[in-house]
Amino acid sequence: MNKLYFLAAVTAAMCSNAQTITGSIVSKSDQQPIAYARIGVENEEIGSIADKDGNYSIDLTGIDRGKNIKVEVGGYDDFRASVAQFARSNRQRIELSDGVREIETVTLDAKKFVERNWGSTTKTRRVVFSAVPERNVAGRSKEMAVRFKTRKKVKLQRINLNIPYFSADQPVFVRFTVYDDDLKPVQTADLQDEISRDKIRNGTYTYDVSDKHIRLKDNFYVGVQLLNSFKGALFISGAVGGNKTIYREYLGEWKKVPVLTPALHIDVKVEK
Repeated sequence: MNKLYFLAAVTAAMCSNAQTITGSIVSKSDQQPIAYARIGVENEEIGSIADKDGNYSIDLTGIDRGKNIKVEVGGYDDFRASVAQFARSNRQRIELSDGVREIETVTLDAKKFVERNWGSTTKTRRVVFSAVPERNVAGRSKEMAVRFKTRKKVKLQRINLNIPYFSADQPVFVRFTVYDDDLKPVQTADLQDEISRDKIRNGTYTYDVSDKHIRLKDNFYVGVQLLNSFKGALFISGAVGGNKTIYREYLGEWKKVPVLTPALHIDVKVEK
């Protein structure tokens, strides 16, 4: 009898600690959903990706109540709350405020800048970073970021990905984030797009950010994440060596990618 009571008590305690939070993530300014936003436990590889309508579900069972829940989307201010506070309700609507960054004006005199392309431009099929959601569902949680070194004033014009193979049955949602050397987002807009076959020209997909006013004057990173589920595959060419590349899962700690770097290259205007 005592054993039965003990087992019942343990089961009840486990059930009381089980908690899945659902809700939506929207822009505070216009109340529109933020597609494929990341929500997770800060500095932990635990989290979830919202769907195209901003709806999410995250399992907080057994998570330390002293840790923080975080939502991070480039162009918006981060949302952060303790797990204890966040878990008070099983449904949470999260509103993200438009990001306001103190960006020093970087004026580029037409006579004093040159156009450059930085990063790996390989188009190899032999070394690739692959996205195959049907085989690796967890792959959507990963973000890669490539470091670019500079001590001059720079304006970011375009972000390019060399894609030697694309067989997705639908457009692939991509989000780019530009970070400073301390890995703090610096842009004031959500850099998102959909990669489709018609946007890949001569093996390269290009995202134009020349109207986003992304100006830098020190080392920085450009991050990329493929966020929706699809049938088929997308390969990004890779190179041995090259720029420092790091990755993280959800909002966990950044880790170094050993040896390889993706063919993510950028067009910039740089001070002479």
